[in-house]
Order: sequence, then structure tokens, then C-alpha cells
Amino acid sequence: MRLRTELFAGPARRDTLLVLLPPALASIDDFYSQGFVDALRQRKVPVDLLLADTSGQHVLDKTVVEHLHRQVVQPAWDCGYRAIWLAGISLGAFSALHYAAHHADLLAGLYLLSPYPGTGDVLDEIRTAGGAGPWSQLQPAGIEARTDERAWWHWLAQQSAQGTWPTAVYFGTGTNDRFQRGQALISDLLPPERVCRLPGMHQWATWKTLWEDWLDHGPIRSPPR
Repeated sequence: MRLRTELFAGPARRDTLLVLLPPALASIDDFYSQGFVDALRQRKVPVDLLLADTSGQHVLDKTVVEHLHRQVVQPAWDCGYRAIWLAGISLGAFSALHYAAHHADLLAGLYLLSPYPGTGDVLDEIRTAGGAGPWSQLQPAGIEARTDERAWWHWLAQQSAQGTWPTAVYFGTGTNDRFQRGQALISDLLPPERVCRLPGMHQWATWKTLWEDWLDHGPIRSPPR
């Protein structure tokens, strides 16, 4: 996994680390070319940024949790960061959710940009049950150990049922996103004030607008002067 760290306050490390995970068929280089890094730098958001080149192969191999833990999150804790956020686009958001299902206690929160909601068979299970909440009640004990998306759907549904959200989850997507039916099953589980829908499709232009909106109004924004 290729990594790159950006420190926005000189050599001094911040208390918070924001980890960005790319969509499928993209890389961390796209976060530069699409203006994501510049948007964070211009706003002087009080975080350090780490770009992690997770890929579809990590998901297919079912190693994404292991790689994120061993190469990203645990080393960040060892370096002294006090809060770690995962922000992912599409398949990157899928990977962030999967990591949270196994290690939520190590995360301050997630930002899901146009998340890929998973395969059709799992989504059909959830719809047939009447939503992720009822679906999660039908699942056997130990489902959180599963290696497919059922693990994170169960985790997300349980967090929603408890209503306390020790690991905060924020969600943003375009109103014409091609995965919006499955995404609606995710957003229905979240507090409404943490859900953002803006005009756009499943593409970089929409993701950039959602990213800027979250930087301006979300939990890691710079304090007012």
C-alpha cells in the first residue's frame, strides 16, 4: 500500500490525523489533481493528512482491514495521534466502513463520500428484511467477524440502534449517484444532520463539492477567528 503524509503546520504534528482512501480505479495522486489536498490546505484545517492507496485488490483479497490497521491506524496511534478519521470515496468508503466494523474503538469518525453500498445479494437481503435495522436483528452472533460487507452493515445498524455514535459517521453523495438506492439504506441509519446530498453524479466534480462542504461545515473544520 502506497502512503503519503501531508503536514500542514510545519514539522509539528497535529493531534488529529485524517486518512483519505480513493475510489476504485483511482490512486492517491488523484487527490492532488482533483484539488482535495489544496482544499484542505487552503482552509488551514487543524489536521494532518495521510493518503492511503487502498485498492480494489485489497477488497477482493479481503486484506483491506489488515493493511489499514498494520500500515496506517496502529502506526498513527503509536506516533501519538489522539484522533483518527477515515474519509473514503466510493470503494474507499466501503473500506473505511469495513475497518470501522472491526476497529471502531481506534477511530474518531468516518466521512463516507458516495459510498459503494456493496453487492446486490446483500442489498436484497437488507431490503427484504425491511431495512438494515430489522436485517441486523436476524443475523447470527459473530457476524462482525465476517469478511464481506455484512460485517459493516451489522456494525452500522447496531450503532444506529444504540444512537450514541461513539465513532461518528458522516455521509455525503450526489442526488444522481448511480448507487443512490443502496446508499439510501446507509443514510437512513444516520442522524439527519450528518447526511448531505448535493446535485451531482458518481464523479470527481461531485466528490470535490461534497469534500469542500464537509471541510467548511463538518466536525474537523477550522475554528472561527
